[in-house]
Amino acid sequence: MAGLLQRISQSARKFWSGLTGQNAPAVILHDPAGQRAHDLDDPFFDEKVQARMANVISDAGKKK
Repeated sequence: MAGLLQRISQSARKFWSGLTGQNAPAVILHDPAGQRAHDLDDPFFDEKVQARMANVISDAGKKK
């Protein structure tokens, strides 16, 4: 799935640069928390746990 989205994104960038004659700006992901020290005892340090908790919070918001 990620490969498909990457190809679509590249195609859109090439299309945009063809229309405008400019290169589209590169996408830069910035994660300020990634540069800080991590508490390895924190249960939310794991990305899978963060994703599951995000789903729980999202589902709770939808129920309101």
